[in-house]
Amino acid sequence: MKTLHHHFRKLLLPACTTILLFAIFFASCKKDAVSTSASTPVKANTEQLTQAQASSDAHAYVNSTQRNVQTQAAEINKQLVKAGFNAASAQTASLNAVKLNYSIYTIASHLPIFKSLTAAVNVTGLSAVLKDPSSTLTVFAPTDYAFAQLPAPFNNANNISHITDAAQIATLKSILLYHVLGSEVSSQDITKGRSSAETLKPQVAGNDNTLYFSKAYGVVGINGTSVVLLPNINANNGIIHVISNVLAFPTATIASTAIANADLSTLVAALVKTNLADVFAGTGDYTVFAPTNEAFAKLPAPFNNADNINAITDATQIATLANILKYHVLARRYFGFDLGFFDEHTTLADAPNNKITTVTGYPAGYVKGNNNWGFSYINPGNILCTNGVVHVIPNVLMP
Repeated sequence: MKTLHHHFRKLLLPACTTILLFAIFFASCKKDAVSTSASTPVKANTEQLTQAQASSDAHAYVNSTQRNVQTQAAEINKQLVKAGFNAASAQTASLNAVKLNYSIYTIASHLPIFKSLTAAVNVTGLSAVLKDPSSTLTVFAPTDYAFAQLPAPFNNANNISHITDAAQIATLKSILLYHVLGSEVSSQDITKGRSSAETLKPQVAGNDNTLYFSKAYGVVGINGTSVVLLPNINANNGIIHVISNVLAFPTATIASTAIANADLSTLVAALVKTNLADVFAGTGDYTVFAPTNEAFAKLPAPFNNADNINAITDATQIATLANILKYHVLARRYFGFDLGFFDEHTTLADAPNNKITTVTGYPAGYVKGNNNWGFSYINPGNILCTNGVVHVIPNVLMP
């Protein structure tokens, strides 16, 4: 460890030159829960689902995810064996067990699924650290399929190898560092439920160097957008976990994310009217279920659109609106895999009517308020922000 941070300090370019490009870079990236085939658009469901429907969809999603992970793990194990690495000895349950006598770089560079990752490591000059026997690292390694979901020139090994633009190289370096922990963390070390860990990416904004883990149903999810396909490939200088998607670090707050989304303009007006906007523009750790403009349009006036909300002057109506908004907020981050099966959560709204019920699913799951007859479908979900996570919903939750 004593040489690790020295190596990275020498290799890093100033992060301030990369942040804007990174935001643009990931704006069009696809984010699948499990990347096993080409993704298809998911149509938003504006109707409320019954408990039976939500339960059926949730179980189907979990079962499908487990099958996909198991299938891909078997294929990756075959590649380990074919490359000359014994899969059984590479994947040990204990860090005290004998490790493979190969570096993280050597193992990754010899596996066909890591051509893009290897090219990225080479072009950014990070190969020395991944070869260094004194390093103690954990690398969450995206497959070639994961890189293929990104825009050019980051989408394949050939394009990555030919990158010469300094800003693009700096961006790629920040991306890679966001996949690396400065200590060895096995899958067994990741606690069940929700947890987090700081990466070696230099911090520019709050929590933009943090990974968020969701360990449930025998699967480890990361940031709500990727899952561990094969854990615990033990190198002589750390551990490799194969993951399904490239991880994107957050660049915006919840407030700025909502402002940038035209479908959430009524929500933004409501936050401003109730003086809650500043809460979500600063630091914190929130989950926000964000109703769309269409969702607000189902409410009676004056809560049904931004213009009417902007015109509210009655203190009682403003207080009512504020409590409804707080009913959409949890004081901790919950990604789709964290929502469970009909788990009850306490919101920031006034007690006693301050509980909501959630169900895991794809893209993120379902949520229900006390006075909603059914469950609302989350889409899109798992929008990672510097101060929390946003799940967009088609109905306003009613206390």
